[in-house]
Amino acid sequence: MSDTTVVAPPQPAAAPLASRDYRDPAQLTQWLKGLLVISLLLDLIAVGSGFMELAFVRSFAAGTLEGDFDTVAAANDARQQAIGLGQFGLWIVTGIVFLTWIHRANRNARALGAQDMRFTPGWAVGWYFVPIMSLWKPFQAMREIWQASVAPGNWQAVQTPSLLGWWWAFFLCAQVLGQVGYQMSKSIDSVEAAMRTSAFITASDIGFVALDVAALLLVTRIAANQVWQAKTVEAF
Repeated sequence: MSDTTVVAPPQPAAAPLASRDYRDPAQLTQWLKGLLVISLLLDLIAVGSGFMELAFVRSFAAGTLEGDFDTVAAANDARQQAIGLGQFGLWIVTGIVFLTWIHRANRNARALGAQDMRFTPGWAVGWYFVPIMSLWKPFQAMREIWQASVAPGNWQAVQTPSLLGWWWAFFLCAQVLGQVGYQMSKSIDSVEAAMRTSAFITASDIGFVALDVAALLLVTRIAANQVWQAKTVEAF
């Protein structure tokens, strides 16, 4: 009786990452990080300007204001408006790039092998624009991206860091405080009302400073995880 050797049929090679819609997130991440750094600097300037406005209002209320009131008030308003317009324009640009980055990060996680993800790339972005649901769905989508970027093959078991929770808390707090301050600014009828409005807006700017820092850390770590996973996939 002759010996026979059983040869396993050849296994198909894993599809290259490029064919699985993976795109290196480095360049897009660098653009986003650059915008977040600029946002951080502008928000810090806004915080300083807010404290200057509070000092101006307090000195007026206490009768210790130096200089002509109309001149000082006009300079304060012009400074605050210029900073506010800059923040608004930068917020739009950064928001567009950030949402583009989220869409790409979700697609990359899938290309790296993550299966059964609840949020599609489109809805990972779309939930930001759905009233009420936008209070928690975007956070869940980002958490899923984090998990799938750390361990695509077993992402459901990945524990998420507190950074994610802080990022979302800063996002919500900054938005709420900003909206309250904006609504209050429409009906300022006393020095006390002006001080309260300025305090809320300044608190919102402080929240955005914290948000900028948290977002910087978040996107950096997710992108780094995806780059590492991509190297692992290509190696094996």
